[in-house]
Amino acid sequence: MLEIKKGKELQSRYVIADLLGSGGFAIVWRATDKQWGRDVAVKRLIHLERNQRQRLLNEARSTVKLGGHQNIVQVYDVVEEGDEALLVMEYVDGETLERICARQIREGIWLEYEDALEYFRQILQGLVFAHHHGLCHRDIKPSNILVSKLGIVKLVDFGLAKTLEELQRQAPTEPGFAGSGTLSFMSPEQAHGESLDQQTDVFSAGIVGHILLYGRHPFNHPSGVTSVFDLIKEPTFECAPPSASSGRPVSDQVSKVLMKMLRKNKAERYGSILEALSDLTRQPVQACSNCGATSPPTSRFCAQCGQLLKVAEVNPKPRPSASASGKTGKTPEQLTDDGFRLAQKGDWEGAIQTYQEAVKLNPKYGLAYTNMGYALNRIGRYNEAIDALSKAANLTSHDAHLCRNYDLRGFSRMNLKDYLGAIADFTTALSHNSEDARVFLHRAQARAQIGELSKSLQDLNKAIRLDPENHQAVRLKRKLEAEGAV
Repeated sequence: MLEIKKGKELQSRYVIADLLGSGGFAIVWRATDKQWGRDVAVKRLIHLERNQRQRLLNEARSTVKLGGHQNIVQVYDVVEEGDEALLVMEYVDGETLERICARQIREGIWLEYEDALEYFRQILQGLVFAHHHGLCHRDIKPSNILVSKLGIVKLVDFGLAKTLEELQRQAPTEPGFAGSGTLSFMSPEQAHGESLDQQTDVFSAGIVGHILLYGRHPFNHPSGVTSVFDLIKEPTFECAPPSASSGRPVSDQVSKVLMKMLRKNKAERYGSILEALSDLTRQPVQACSNCGATSPPTSRFCAQCGQLLKVAEVNPKPRPSASASGKTGKTPEQLTDDGFRLAQKGDWEGAIQTYQEAVKLNPKYGLAYTNMGYALNRIGRYNEAIDALSKAANLTSHDAHLCRNYDLRGFSRMNLKDYLGAIADFTTALSHNSEDARVFLHRAQARAQIGELSKSLQDLNKAIRLDPENHQAVRLKRKLEAEGAV
C-alpha cells in the first residue's frame, strides 16, 4: 500500500502537505504542484472494488474537459501508482456548504439572504456549464459544494457524473441505489431507480436552494414520522411554498423558481438548469438605442452612455433603415431588437440564432456581435462569447460600446479563470468609461482571485462611491477586510 504522509513526493511533482479531511471513500491532502508552483488537493480513493475505482477514475477523466470554470473544482490529473488511485484537483481555500450551514445552525442564525441567493445563483451557473458540456452531476448536495473565503462557489466531486448520452443508454437501477446519489438529495426518479437526465440535477439543486434560502429541507416534515427519502419518493406529497411566518424575506420570483425546480412530475419541472437560472436572474430592463446596454425600466438615462431612454411604445413601429434585409424582410437592426426580446424571455438559443441572422446580413454590425456575446455568456459558451465580443470590439470606436464590450469579454475570461486576461479587459473598459461601478466590481473580483487584495479593495471603494447600493461590492469588501486587506 502506498504510504502518503507530509513531505511525500508523488511522481516527482506533487509534494504532500496537510491532511484536509477524510470520508467513507476518500482521503484528501493539500499538496504543492512543483511544475506549476500552485497548491492542489490530492484525493485518494479508498475502500472501493477494482471495478468501482476504475469507473470513478474514468468518470473523473471525463470531467477534465470541463476545464477552468470558476464554479467547478477542476480536475488537473489522474494518478495511478500500483493499486492506488489518486485525483489531483484544484485546491479551494474555504469550506463546504454543509459545514457553513452546520455552523449557522449551532450559532442559532442563518445565512444572509443576499449571500444565500448569490451562492444559489453560482451553483446553477456551474451546472449550466457542466450540462452544456454534456455532464450531469447526479449528486448535488451541500457537502459537494465548496465556498471559498471570498464567496466563490465551487461544485466538487463529479465522481458520480455521467454524460447525458450515457444516461440515456443506462438501464434503471435499484430504487435508492447508493451509487446513484444521496438519499436526502435525490430526485424522485433517482429514488425510484428510473432512467435519469439533467432534470435530476434540477431537482437536487432545488433542494439545496431551498435549504439556503429558507433554512430547511423542503421534504423534512416537522412530525419526523416519515423520512425525507420516503417523502421524496411519495408522488402525492409536494413541498408547499413556505408561508410569510418563516421569517425569510424570499421574493415571489425566487420562491416560484424553487417550487418549479422541486416539482415531482418532470413535465411540470424545469426542463433544464438554464431555464431555472434565467427565471432566477430575470429582471425587467430596457435597452439603450445608442449603446445597447440595459437599464431598469424606470431609468430615464442610460447608465453606460447617458443617452435619454425612450418610453417603450405599445405597438412599436419597424425602425426604418437603409441596411439590407433578408428572407424575413427584417433589417439587421430589427433582428437585433428581436434577439433582445427573446433574451428577455430567457430564450438564449433563439436570441443567438437571431443575432447570427443579423450579422449574416451585415457582418459589420457590432451591436449584434456584442449582444450575441452577452447571450453566449449566459449559457456558458464563454469561448464563443470571447470570439463574438472580439469581433465587436473591432467594429466600433464608440466609448460606451467599447466599455460594455470589454466588460462582457472580461466576464467571459473570468468565468474561464483567465483572471489576468479578465483584468486587462476590465482595465480597457474603464479607459472608455471611468465611472462604471459594475466594471470596478468585476475587476475587483478578478484581482481578489489572484491575491491582489489591496488593489481589489481600491476598486471596491470606487464601485461603492459610484453606486452606494452595490450590495455585491459591499459584501466582497467585507470579506476582504476580514482577510486583512488594507
